[in-house]
Amino acid sequence: MTSPAPFAHHYLAAMMLALLAALPAAGKSSDHCEISIDSVDRIEPDDDYDPYQGANLSYHRLEIEHDDGPACTVLIGIDEGQNGTRVMENGQNRLVYDLYKDSGRSQRINDIGGSQSGMLTATLSDKSDEASFTFYSYIPPGQVVNKGTYTDRVTVNVYELRNGVPVGPIDSRSAQVRAKVREVVSASVTVNGVTRTLSGSSGVLDMGELSRTGGGAFELRVAGNSDYDLSLSSENAGRLVSADNPDGIGYSVSVGGRTSRLTRGTSFSLGGNGTYTVAVQVDDVSRALAGTYSDNLILIISAR
Repeated sequence: MTSPAPFAHHYLAAMMLALLAALPAAGKSSDHCEISIDSVDRIEPDDDYDPYQGANLSYHRLEIEHDDGPACTVLIGIDEGQNGTRVMENGQNRLVYDLYKDSGRSQRINDIGGSQSGMLTATLSDKSDEASFTFYSYIPPGQVVNKGTYTDRVTVNVYELRNGVPVGPIDSRSAQVRAKVREVVSASVTVNGVTRTLSGSSGVLDMGELSRTGGGAFELRVAGNSDYDLSLSSENAGRLVSADNPDGIGYSVSVGGRTSRLTRGTSFSLGGNGTYTVAVQVDDVSRALAGTYSDNLILIISAR
């Protein structure tokens, strides 16, 4: 008996072949320059803003650096700020400012939406090449706003100039704009129809001839951006005196319905823009000696 032929076992060998390909490493494109803003000053005046003393013009610095790529020309612009149209805010109060390329304020700095002449420009040739700029901030005078700190924030943008066309921005950085407004008060007095500034002024309030009692009044006009105190004091402690009657005649002063005698001086707390009548009321003179009586009344306005 013949044995059956053994079954032939066929093994299919599968092989996984790993396919490898070498690709160049991703790198920075070399067809454009890379510029970064190294630093930009906070835009803040050297002095507090005084609405009555004039404007604030201050200079600031901006520095850029060439990081990589070919030589290129760049334009640098500054936008209108987060509050719009370059205005600093403190609550509901607004303080207008602007930025310029020169101290004469002949050229306002703008961003890409404006003329290229209103932007800063530089050409940087090699890596680590740097450029620095000076620009100016200006706060116009006559803005009578409340005292306090006013702020805005602008964005500085750098654009690469390709064939005369700005591309980008290729870098941006924000800068804070800030100014402090000091408390200020301006005052004038009108006595017998003549108006004078309060500072260093003098006038004569003529109350005429008195037979028993009487008085007079003058006008005080105050403009300011904060609360303030009106201090009144008397050279003769609230008395009109004459050469023959050094003891004199007493009188009182009233401001806005509040009356005070000036034996030791007095102070009235006021605020804002206002016109006040300062009334002088003389005591009974029926027993006083005849003569001309006088006193010097000193007014001081102090901002708070």
